[in-house]
Amino acid sequence: MPAKVLVTRRQFEDQMDRLRAEADITVLTRPEPATREELLEAVKGVTGIFAHITDRIDADVMDAAGDSLKVIAEFGVGYDNIDTAAANERNIAVGNTPGVLTETTADFAFALIQSAARRLAESDRFVRRGEWKWFDPLDLLGLDINGSTLGIVGMGRIGSSVAKRAAASGMRVIYFNRNRADEEHGAELAGSLDDLLAESDFVTLHCPLTPETQGLISTSQLQKMQNHAVLINTARGPVVDMEALTDALGSGEIAYAALDVTDPEPIPTDHRLLEMENVTLLPHIASATVGTRKKMSEMTVDNILAALRGELPPNCVNSDQINWG
Repeated sequence: MPAKVLVTRRQFEDQMDRLRAEADITVLTRPEPATREELLEAVKGVTGIFAHITDRIDADVMDAAGDSLKVIAEFGVGYDNIDTAAANERNIAVGNTPGVLTETTADFAFALIQSAARRLAESDRFVRRGEWKWFDPLDLLGLDINGSTLGIVGMGRIGSSVAKRAAASGMRVIYFNRNRADEEHGAELAGSLDDLLAESDFVTLHCPLTPETQGLISTSQLQKMQNHAVLINTARGPVVDMEALTDALGSGEIAYAALDVTDPEPIPTDHRLLEMENVTLLPHIASATVGTRKKMSEMTVDNILAALRGELPPNCVNSDQINWG
C-alpha cells in the first residue's frame, strides 16, 4: 500500500506527478488555507506533509497524523511555522529549501529599497486618483540611493546578496549580525543594533524569526532611527512590532516603510496602515518568480521522496536529531 502525502496548498502539477508516482497524495487546492480542523483531519495517516508558511504544524498536528509521519517538508527556507522540538521528540525529519530563494529575494528587497526611496507606490496612487495636474518641482521628493547608508539586520545569504547590490549602487553598507559575515561585499559590522539604526538612511531586515528576534524592531528601536529613514521588511512580520511601526509612521518618527510581510498575515482590512500614504504593503511575494517557486516545489518534493525511501531529506534542518535505524 503506497504511503500517503498531504500537500496543503495548490502546487506545480509536474511536481505533484513526481509525488503521485511514489505515493497516494491529497492536494488541498482551494485558494484559502485549510482551517485548523480541516488540517487535523487531513493529516491522519500521512507519511509526509508538504507544508507552507500558512500552516501551523505543531505537536497536535503531528499526533493527529500518527506514527506514520516521517517527514514535514516546508515550501520555503523559513520554517518557524513548524515546531521542530516536537518533531525531534517524534523522530520526524523537517526539510526546507535553502539557497534557492537568495538572489530572487535579494532582488526584491533591493527593489523595495529603490521604490521606497523614490515613493513609487505613493506616486502611482497619486496619478490614479487624478491628482497629477501639473509638474511641481517640490512634490513627491524622495531620497537618493547613491551616497546613502544602508543598514542590514541579518547578514546571511540574502543579506549578503543585498549588500552586493547596494555597494554596486554607491551605498555605504553597515550590518548587524550575531557573527561577522562570510561575505561582506565592503559592508562594515556595526557595533550594535542601536548604532546601525542611528546611522542608516535605510534599514532592511533579513533575520530569521526566533524568540530572540520577535518584536526586535519596536518603539525604542524606531525612536533611534532618523526622521527621514526608511524601514524595509522582507523577513517575517513578527520581527516588527506593527503597532509601534504604525505609530512611528504616523508621528513622523520615521519617513517610510515597505513591508512584504506583516503581523498578522494578511493584514486586517481595518488596520491603520492601509490608510497611510507613507507605507508600501505587499502580499508576501519576495520569492514569487516562476523559476524560484518551481525550484522550491522541486526541492520540497525531493525532501519528501527521500524520506519515503528511508533516507534523510537532502535539506534536513534537524538531521542530528533523527534516528531511523
